[in-house]
Amino acid sequence: MSITLRNVRKDYDAQTDVLEDISVKVETGEFFVIVGPSGCGKSTLLRMIAGLTPITAGEVSIDDKVVNDLPPKARKLTMVFQNYALFPFMSVWDNVAFGLKARKMDQSDIKQRVDKALKMVDLTELGKRKPRELSGGQRQRVALARAVASDAKICLMDEPLSNLDAQHRIKMRQEIYALQRKLGLTLIYVTHDQVEAMTMADHI
Repeated sequence: MSITLRNVRKDYDAQTDVLEDISVKVETGEFFVIVGPSGCGKSTLLRMIAGLTPITAGEVSIDDKVVNDLPPKARKLTMVFQNYALFPFMSVWDNVAFGLKARKMDQSDIKQRVDKALKMVDLTELGKRKPRELSGGQRQRVALARAVASDAKICLMDEPLSNLDAQHRIKMRQEIYALQRKLGLTLIYVTHDQVEAMTMADHI
């Protein structure tokens, strides 16, 4: 699924332009990276694409359909955050299944998707553990598995590796890139790390 931004603007009052005149086309299956220093509006732009933050002006289109007024759940996308956003009281398996259960999917379909997603990110053995029993890299993989299980064709990632040490960051970069290619996801990835942007992106 492609995403098009046309003259998108965000301001919180007449004096404060957060983002101004952003126009870009993200092609289907593209690894698109938004790179820039802290506070430049990267996460705000991502949240506007997701529908979590309303836009002041312009258009956001998904597959050539304007989605400005669509709520996040109707945009058929998934998000992976910097802080993992896992439920601490749930097992890894239940964390991955949560969104599917909320959509009232068939139980056998949920099991198949969750098992497949955990296998993809190499966490099958840890399905019964709680997030507190996992390393930072493993928690991030749970968040990735949740995105994979949702079967959304668009994935938005907001600085997903910034809480990891350098060694884990390099490994996770490779895993995210390989997963994106394998699943054919349209992926929009926010980072302040220029090396990360240069090594992963089709389009910056």
